[in-house]
Amino acid sequence: MDLSDRHILIVGAGIIGATIAYHLARRGVKVTVIDQHHPASGATGSSFGWIHSTVSDDAPDVLLRRASVADWHRLEKEVPELWLHWAGALSYDSDSLAAQAHEKMLEQSVISQLEPAMNNPPPQAYYAKQDGAVDPIDATHALLDTACRLGAVLKTQTPVTGLVREGNAITGVDTLQGTFNADCVVLACGTGISPLLNAIGIPLPIKASPAILLRYSTPDHVINTLISGDDIEVRHARNGDILAAEDYPAVGGADEMASDALAAIAKRLKGTGSARLLSQSVGQRPVPEDKCPVMGFIGEVTGLYVAVMHPAVTCAATVGRWVSEELIDGKNREIPERYRPTRFCEK
Repeated sequence: MDLSDRHILIVGAGIIGATIAYHLARRGVKVTVIDQHHPASGATGSSFGWIHSTVSDDAPDVLLRRASVADWHRLEKEVPELWLHWAGALSYDSDSLAAQAHEKMLEQSVISQLEPAMNNPPPQAYYAKQDGAVDPIDATHALLDTACRLGAVLKTQTPVTGLVREGNAITGVDTLQGTFNADCVVLACGTGISPLLNAIGIPLPIKASPAILLRYSTPDHVINTLISGDDIEVRHARNGDILAAEDYPAVGGADEMASDALAAIAKRLKGTGSARLLSQSVGQRPVPEDKCPVMGFIGEVTGLYVAVMHPAVTCAATVGRWVSEELIDGKNREIPERYRPTRFCEK
């Protein structure tokens, strides 16, 4: 079948669905993206946007993370509307300090040069100069807009109620607006994947991990890199606001967390005493049960593909390339077997 004759339907207009749609449309494939709300309205909209490539060799997503920087640089050239900030990441949380060799650590004097607004800089920190940051909402819109200019179709406010199955093949999806047929259905809808698969008897356990994204106004630019410590995880947004990421607290709520985070920022960074909360949002990050990315055709049925992982924003540029190549060519050997969804079906 000629590429232009194939129709691939993507469920989910977050960062993963958007980058897959862009890569497919760029190759001339007919693409429809369906979302129950609007682009980046799920976990993507509450993502911190750290392109975080530094992980241990045995991390489940190590291959994706280490390929991500080059792919984001590529996308930056292909889609001029994308905005990425390549200032590196300064980490002094306990996990980062334990994972890096002593000779890779920066001493306090160098940390002060990188981040002069820091009060009482930590004795040591690790600086990943290759890391960057991206605005996940803007990036999702830029990728979808480009895909649509290349011929893709975006359907918002269109909840998917089920998969259409004919014998051993998935041939489309049912929605509240009717049935959409396709040669292949790609599930890129995060925590919404498991219910759709459960309905056709395919297990794929995905847990929801809540996280809070906080946005504060500040009159001054006080952060040069991206700072990740045991006390704060912050960076500047494109417009100068301070973004802070927090795991959802076991005790208390988002309001209390926003207040505590602001106090920690003011304590750590000079010039943030007058910062005030602008917004807070809670996102349900999709995390496969074994924490390993899931990418591939699924189950004994044909025409059904799944792409889900955390952190999605970090991995998105590479996921889009890998998945689009597999959907077009039938098999992408860059995708490790340990990422395949069949590992859940074989249990």
